[in-house]
Amino acid sequence: MTDGQKKFLIILLGIAVVVAAIVFVIKPANDSIKSLQVQKTEKQAVLDDLIEKEKHKDELIAETTEFNEKFDAELQNYPADLNQETAVMFAKSVEVQTDDGVLHDSFSMPAESDYYILGTGTLSEEQAEYAYEQEEGEEQYKCQVVSYGDEFKGTYEGLKDYLKYVLDYKFRMNISTLDMTYNTDTEELSGKVTLNAYSISGPDRTPEKVTVDLPTGTDNLFYPGDGSLGKPGAVGGYDADNGASIATKNTLIMLLNDSESDLSSGVIIASDANSDDTYLTASSNEVAKLTITVSEQDGKNYVEYSMGGSSKKVEVLSKDVAIYVKSSARTSDDDKNGVDVTINNTTDLPVYFKVDGDDSSSPRFNISSRTGTVKVY
Repeated sequence: MTDGQKKFLIILLGIAVVVAAIVFVIKPANDSIKSLQVQKTEKQAVLDDLIEKEKHKDELIAETTEFNEKFDAELQNYPADLNQETAVMFAKSVEVQTDDGVLHDSFSMPAESDYYILGTGTLSEEQAEYAYEQEEGEEQYKCQVVSYGDEFKGTYEGLKDYLKYVLDYKFRMNISTLDMTYNTDTEELSGKVTLNAYSISGPDRTPEKVTVDLPTGTDNLFYPGDGSLGKPGAVGGYDADNGASIATKNTLIMLLNDSESDLSSGVIIASDANSDDTYLTASSNEVAKLTITVSEQDGKNYVEYSMGGSSKKVEVLSKDVAIYVKSSARTSDDDKNGVDVTINNTTDLPVYFKVDGDDSSSPRFNISSRTGTVKVY
């Protein structure tokens, strides 16, 4: 190899070293510097924003608190779900609140549908199928709607009460369609109405537990299906006046008062209203647990009532056990007074309850368990 060729190779090698340095050292370093400069610019923007927010820290905290309170207050206008039990109690309450001025011929309850996620927007049908597949631990506020179809009949005054009841209902509801006809001869209205009900589920939202105290059948197929359970014989005791006479002649009397009542106790039960010695009371503004036991001992019948760790016992000298329950409508969502009753009747005596004045949409009186012959008016 000649000296010229050697020099040429050395020059090529030098050029290769320079190119390699540029490609593998200088360019990556420049790219890294540019990337760091971009990150610095972004972080500086975040820092500047945080510094600016720090200047208004107290104001931002106050605004956030205010917005959260407004959001929580708005959530209270909607239930956490749309269960059919709530719909049934709503339909029942319409007839009660209108004094039978409106009666339902039919009340359809289709399945609810998802239509919105707070912070995301309205959902298409396809989106609704997978929109709630979230990462573990993540939960969003999901909005649902259901349209109830109600075919009704009633009076003009009853219809006005119906519309007012929907307007004043504790949860947000609206009427999307209303068709009706009026019979001038009978002065009766009949028609169809579509009611839209809404719910919002999400973090810390608990579905409302509906209290349903309605006849559900009998323990024995051959016993009357009038709400009495266990043994025959409960039918007819106070049917003539729907239990009204129990108010003046009873074995026990129960008072269920609102939380703002002048009375100190929200729940009072006694065998003699004029004797404090027979009183059991509860005043913690919550649902009290009450157990009533009707039993036979040494040929005599007794009723024992227990609540809050205390109990009273009285001999039954009548042919039945009649219990009068005087209740009241709830004054607010904070009014929790009520009673959950377990009734155990092991005797041949029928037990009758007469409930007056209870809240139609959120009753204070509930029987959660019963054995023996028991009937509620």
